[in-house]
Amino acid sequence: MTQNPPVDIQSVRERLRDTAPGHPKRTAAARVLSLLDAFAHRGEPLTLSEIARRADLSLTTTHRLAHEVREWGGLDLDEEGRYCLSRKILELASASTEDLRIRELALPHLVDLQRRTGLTVNLSVREGQDVMYLEALRAHPNYTGQNRMGGRLPLHVTATGLVLLAFSSRQEQDEYLATPLKRYTRFTKTRSEELHEIMDAAQRDGILRLDGAVAAGAGSIAAPVPDALGRVDVAVGAIYAHRNPEPHGLPDLVLATARRIARARSERPVLDPRTIAFNRSQAGLG
Repeated sequence: MTQNPPVDIQSVRERLRDTAPGHPKRTAAARVLSLLDAFAHRGEPLTLSEIARRADLSLTTTHRLAHEVREWGGLDLDEEGRYCLSRKILELASASTEDLRIRELALPHLVDLQRRTGLTVNLSVREGQDVMYLEALRAHPNYTGQNRMGGRLPLHVTATGLVLLAFSSRQEQDEYLATPLKRYTRFTKTRSEELHEIMDAAQRDGILRLDGAVAAGAGSIAAPVPDALGRVDVAVGAIYAHRNPEPHGLPDLVLATARRIARARSERPVLDPRTIAFNRSQAGLG
């Protein structure tokens, strides 16, 4: 007579967690998406425990889903046994998203701006209440902050974010400014009157400068990048340190870069794959 294997009580408890009363019921697809979304906050490699905590999943469920996603090719393991998103995710995004197509159009112009100034330069879009970086070319490759591809910061603390807000409707501006605005330094502007004044000037001049909003010793400058219909949904910016001399004519350089990217968007050329590979190699992206 064969005996059934002993029941792993802890495993059963963890599997029941996702469907327990009071716990949000999620489909299998929703749990997989929660697992992938765990990597969106900082983009760093994560342990199973960190994924489980961020995705609000049991450790057993996380282990099973991570194994399945890795077999599909969506996750990689590093030398320390931590999980990270694979190139397959980037390939899927590159093939389907308008944002990454804009990034490819802008990349040669961003590279030129970075070489001319020696500063960190970025291309940004609005994502809800945040600015999200489509690209960030840095003078120092070991930078680990939020100013990286896929990184996010609140709109009011970055020049690119405030430019994007400036060229939105007055209603959208007021709705954002009515929310609690995080203060990073004593220079972070959170009063709606001050922010409206800065945004009004940006609409008038086409350029916006913000000092010390995220770090007391740094500032940023940005310009809007309209699409072919004149709608501003992208911004280009540069970040500088107060301890270093500002590159000569920085506002004009940023503004000229934004205009070149806008022109490229309106022309919308079909990029040869060899051109894309060349642009990436020139930007040091492999």
